[in-house]
Amino acid sequence: MADIIAHYKKDIMFKRNQFNFLIISIASLLLGIAITGRHYIPPDETRYLSVAWDMWLHHDYLVPHLNHLPYSHKPPLLFWLINLGWFIFGVNDWWPRLIPFLFSLGSIFLVKKIADKLWPKDRDVGQIASILLLANSVWAVYSSALMFDMMITFFTCLGILGIVISLKEKKSQGYLYLAIAFAGGLLAKGPTILLQILPLALLAPWWCEQKNSTWKLWYRSFVISFLIGVAILLSWAIPAGISGGDQYQHDIFWGQTANRMVNSFAHNRPQWWYLEIAPIIMFPWFFVPSFWKLIFQKSSKKLNEGLKFSIAWFFPVFIAFSFISGKQVHYLLPIYPALALIIASQFDRIKKIAWYDHAAIALPLIIIGGVLYYLNVTHRINDLAPWMKSLPIQNSFLLISGAFLVFIWKSKDKIQFLLKLVVTNILVIATLFLGVIHHTGNAYDLREISRTLKNIEDKNLSLAYLGNYAGQFDFIGRLDNPPKVLTNLELFNWVKENPEGRVIITFDGEPDFEKMRPEFNSWYRGSHIAIFSSSDVDRICKPQPNLCIEH
Repeated sequence: MADIIAHYKKDIMFKRNQFNFLIISIASLLLGIAITGRHYIPPDETRYLSVAWDMWLHHDYLVPHLNHLPYSHKPPLLFWLINLGWFIFGVNDWWPRLIPFLFSLGSIFLVKKIADKLWPKDRDVGQIASILLLANSVWAVYSSALMFDMMITFFTCLGILGIVISLKEKKSQGYLYLAIAFAGGLLAKGPTILLQILPLALLAPWWCEQKNSTWKLWYRSFVISFLIGVAILLSWAIPAGISGGDQYQHDIFWGQTANRMVNSFAHNRPQWWYLEIAPIIMFPWFFVPSFWKLIFQKSSKKLNEGLKFSIAWFFPVFIAFSFISGKQVHYLLPIYPALALIIASQFDRIKKIAWYDHAAIALPLIIIGGVLYYLNVTHRINDLAPWMKSLPIQNSFLLISGAFLVFIWKSKDKIQFLLKLVVTNILVIATLFLGVIHHTGNAYDLREISRTLKNIEDKNLSLAYLGNYAGQFDFIGRLDNPPKVLTNLELFNWVKENPEGRVIITFDGEPDFEKMRPEFNSWYRGSHIAIFSSSDVDRICKPQPNLCIEH
């Protein structure tokens, strides 16, 4: 690392091999920390795994299923990729984790390529933007999360690279990238890919300085690329809709997208929510005063093409997502590269790194460490969730000690400061995964309960789940069939018809499991979960109907 820093001091540019090695090394370290610290977290990751597992078991690659019902919430690309890896390597736990990592890594290298084309005389912009992405905690978390957002981020970057190539180099290769991006994005997460790419295309006459008198021809080619992507999507969606039935057909073509865009049934938050959580989603960028000075300090330079491009990429999408009712942190991942490019393009305006930059990064670590220490010593941490009492107090000392080291590692060198941001992010991610999630035990690691359910299934005993079952145990336990989903009205009839059956029930509060004597009990997310025999359900739940309720 010291050699790399020394080289950068002399020439501010990493050599290509050095840069690639640095990026892959940091990304792999963050992935290793995540894999060591956690298993697949319910309900999202376990749900997507179970959809892929159902596809594997029944060899139905056309219509995804969950609980024996067509699963219309997401297109099939992620499930296909999981099954492709299982076909090559055999069914395993590690391959699905690599999928978001590979898309994350691919996105970083695409950002570097985009920057090199927009700042051909300032190649360090792409390198700085890439390092900034690796320094961001949200980016690091979702680079190992089995979700769809790193896939859509990759296809967004690929499509935007296609726009840049088609406009600046006038190569048909750009339209090919666009067509692949639209097809991949539509198959990954639906029409959101259009929202990610279209604003930049519509604003192209503003940001693109390339002399181009044939805008009509370019937009026609852009639309053709989109239509090719749609055609590829329809080659799956039409036969899938026919096979899946009327309701599935309605959902994949309109229902889910319309509901999320207009009147979200989940994650409904106010329009300013993203601004409220900016310190979290922009950590540690948010806490660097010199970055904020770039915004409020007038520049003698005019607004160049690259900066206008980055603004046109970031702000329209950010505003659009702010007005969409359903909001989640990871929805913004595809525009993180644009924000990184904005900062990186202005990085040379930072004359030196001041003492308050170092202090500002250390401050949130000290605050979080202090809060955790207070909650631990006052035992108030036990009130937040059942598993929090198991969190080691050493987390507090690690964060506070890390903050101290971050502060005393002072350097006016801007590149060393970038690497310091990366180290800060590694400290935060290690604390999150190794210091917190790893110590939650069975609350977020479902392997033990899933093995218990597999043993029950192997004995040919019926299984049921009281409440909304999201496939949490299907893949983790390698179950051949998901548990029967029950409502409160169905519970007692089912145990009567299945006297040797077992029922999975979740509980709020602090249930008295010593008195209940379940076959299995454990923490489960922010509550508890237990497995009862049919006779135990009659014994425990009938006298206390408010105890056993669906969640």
